[in-house]
Parts: sequence; structure tokens; C-alpha cells
Amino acid sequence: MEFVELGVVAAPSGVLVLAMVGHLDYIWPSIGERLSDRAAAVAATGGGHIQEWLFEAIALPVNADRRLPVLAATQPSPFFGETVITMLEVRLGGEGAGRLLGDLPADRCGMVLGDAVALDSWAGPSAEPGTDYDNFRRLAADHPLRVGPVEVAGCPVLGIGWNEGDHSMRHRGERAAGHVYPVTITSDHSSGAVLRWEVDPTDVRPETD
Repeated sequence: MEFVELGVVAAPSGVLVLAMVGHLDYIWPSIGERLSDRAAAVAATGGGHIQEWLFEAIALPVNADRRLPVLAATQPSPFFGETVITMLEVRLGGEGAGRLLGDLPADRCGMVLGDAVALDSWAGPSAEPGTDYDNFRRLAADHPLRVGPVEVAGCPVLGIGWNEGDHSMRHRGERAAGHVYPVTITSDHSSGAVLRWEVDPTDVRPETD
């Protein structure tokens, strides 16, 4: 499998989050909690899934001093022919046993990967122009895979966008339509522990009870 380098992220808090951009800066103030607090609690169990209303994320513990390379496996879109991400991979280093952390829909607003505490400061599409979301979308528009590296609260994070014809965007269906994709930790002989999100638009995994 061929991988494309997308950049690096860092998690000085020791907690890495892969999250839906939509509602990221809205949901936590509305419920009187911080994403970083919820993410830290989940990471303390070894990592897992977070869900509040229309927001979802995966959180996991990582080395706070390590810069984490992010790569993607790609293929031509089955719908429009453009090259799209079919697997997102974060090289965590260290040791890791294979296990499922949960699954996520592909948010039509995009996804963000970065430090849990830094993402407490994320300013989204409801805020003023020039916010983190605007910067991500501007940079992603010029990237062949719609990826926008931005700095949030001093930390490098990655925003990931989608072609409107792929993933949930094709039928405007996300979790409600069973359009969810597994997030796992696995062990690679050359890279150590690896976080993988298998987000192949041709391989939708229906949600199970």
C-alpha cells in the first residue's frame, strides 16, 4: 500500500484527538465542559470514542514529547475519479496492541487531528473570518487531498476535507445512515504503534447495535 505524507501533529498534553469539525467550538461551551477534559478521561482508559449530540471524536494517549507523522493511503474516487484518502495513519511510535477504538463518520465540514487542549481553542465556521476553520479551508482548497495544516494554540494540527461526492456527502448521510468508519490502533514492524482510520468511501460499515 502506498502512503502520502500529509504533515505532522503534536500533542503536548499527551492526548491526541481525531474529531469532527462541525460543532467542535459550539458543543462544549453549550454543555459546560471542555473537550480536553472529556478526551483526557477517555485517554486514561487507553483511548476510545466521544459523542455529544452531532459531535464525535476519538481520543487516545500519546507521547507528549513526540511529533507524530501523519500519512494517507489514497485511491481514485469511485464517484468522481479524483484522488481521495482511503486510510488516515498516524505514526505513534512505541508499542501498541491491535484494537478497535471506535468508529467515526466523515463530517462534511471536515475533520481535525491534534492536541486535545489546543482544540479547546478551535474557532469554527460560526465565528469571525480568519478563524482556524477558515485557515484550514483556505489551505485545503489548494491541496490535492484537501488537507490544511494550521497552528492552534501553538500546536500543529491538521484539518482534513472531503470531495462533496465522497463519503457521507454523496447522500447527506453520516452516522444516521450507517456511514461510519473504524478507527484502530495496530502495530507496524517498522513504525511501532499506528493509529488508523479506514475511511474508504467504497467501504461503508453499517452501525451495529
